[in-house]
Amino acid sequence: MELRQLQYVIKIAECGTMLKAAQELYISQSGLTRSLKTLEKELGMELFDRINNRLILNEYGKTVVEEGKDILNHVDKLQEKVKNQYNRNMNMFIGSCAPAPLWALRYTMKRQYPDMSFGYETKADAEELIQGFNEHDYSAIILDYPINKEDVVCFQICQEVLNISTTSHHPLANKKTITFEELNGENFLEYNNTGYWHEVCVDNMPDSHFIVQDDLELYGILQRQSSLLTFRTSLTIPRFHLYEDRVYIPITNPEATLTFYLICHQNHFDKIKKVQAHINEVDWIHYRNEDFEII
Repeated sequence: MELRQLQYVIKIAECGTMLKAAQELYISQSGLTRSLKTLEKELGMELFDRINNRLILNEYGKTVVEEGKDILNHVDKLQEKVKNQYNRNMNMFIGSCAPAPLWALRYTMKRQYPDMSFGYETKADAEELIQGFNEHDYSAIILDYPINKEDVVCFQICQEVLNISTTSHHPLANKKTITFEELNGENFLEYNNTGYWHEVCVDNMPDSHFIVQDDLELYGILQRQSSLLTFRTSLTIPRFHLYEDRVYIPITNPEATLTFYLICHQNHFDKIKKVQAHINEVDWIHYRNEDFEII
């Protein structure tokens, strides 16, 4: 029995006549008839009753159609799974718990491997990232802690310190450093795509309110036209200080400093070995500029 024969039987059952089934399958009626007879001969039984020029499934045909649909569905899923696995092996897909280290990796890969195709996403839930990595949905992930295991390469990408960003006339503007305890209860404007940093802020400032914006352009407008506190980091400040008149104050709590690591499957790391040697060459002035200056 061939998969094609199952498809034919199912289509005949749906259409009720050989002529209509052949038309929808884009094959000749005689060819479809031969295929059905070959299958029935192989099985040793007829699958249809012929009633008034129509083909009606008998009990054996119903079993073939019912089970055949499940088989074809499983085959489709298998094909999709294998294709996805092939694409993952041929291309890179990267998940990160925070946006800045992911940007650093993208920047470095664009410089060192300008012709390589790769995808990426930011996801705050580390468990989801690890699960996706273990299931090979991700070629590599970025976490704020290392993972050392067989067939995995792990190395440090960068360290990031959370800062608040405020206007020069804000009561906090004269402070050189600040803590979560001092900030707890303040209102913050926040861009949605901050990954794990959002959880850090919510956990450490439970009495604060966070106005989260999904639209980056709207976020920028609100940030420029209000005195709301917002967030920057030691990595992103070199870019933002070029075009915004704000005061940056580092948060000194240990939780406000994160060290990020790239965790990569060994077979994928072989494709991007140069990243480890060049990740510290990132020019953060280009942060969030998708037209990387490739040198």
